[in-house]
Amino acid sequence: METVKKIFGSDHAKNYDRKAAAANWLDPAIVFGLTYRFVLPGDTLLDIGIGTGLSSELFHKAGLRIYGIDFSPEMLSCCKSKQMTEELKEHDLSAVPYPYDPDTMDHAVCTGVTHLFEDLRPIFREMSRILKPDGTFSLVVADCDAAGSEIIRVTSPHPPRGKKIAIHCYSEAHMQKLFETHHFEQVCCLSFRASGIAGQPGRYKAYVVQKKAGHERN
Repeated sequence: METVKKIFGSDHAKNYDRKAAAANWLDPAIVFGLTYRFVLPGDTLLDIGIGTGLSSELFHKAGLRIYGIDFSPEMLSCCKSKQMTEELKEHDLSAVPYPYDPDTMDHAVCTGVTHLFEDLRPIFREMSRILKPDGTFSLVVADCDAAGSEIIRVTSPHPPRGKKIAIHCYSEAHMQKLFETHHFEQVCCLSFRASGIAGQPGRYKAYVVQKKAGHERN
């Protein structure tokens, strides 16, 4: 994670939106399209790893109240300048608990983040705690055929040049086990191909899951 943190400095933050547009990054539009039928104006949405806010912009336009968490102050500063969030918090996603009370958010999204984590269980535990019953969690993961998860290593296209980044990919079977363990029910998913890290084509899967009502928190 230290290499990843070095990448997300001020220069990267300032150019992030432009590079995302140039790469035709469609994750935010895909997630919004899959989740739209579950949201209402005035609902709260927590963006996990909000960055510059790209994954929340369409939800904001739809009338949702946006909250965000990210470890990068530079990215959060760019997001704040868009004036679309109720609150932003600087917090490392690998450190739990997250700074939110139980059963407080209607929805959560997470894009452009999961490939950095070897273990997604802490994120799912926190989403199970923070989301209200029947709340939705929409996310995108790098997909793979393995029974569980696998790692590929690519050279970072950003400074520091030449550094290798571990990209974590997750099979559908692995994700289904996470959903079941943390009391989520899958409501829809979509497989797609896109340019990944360092411009390499990759397989991805967008999921929308719903927190089951009435379960005991982990």
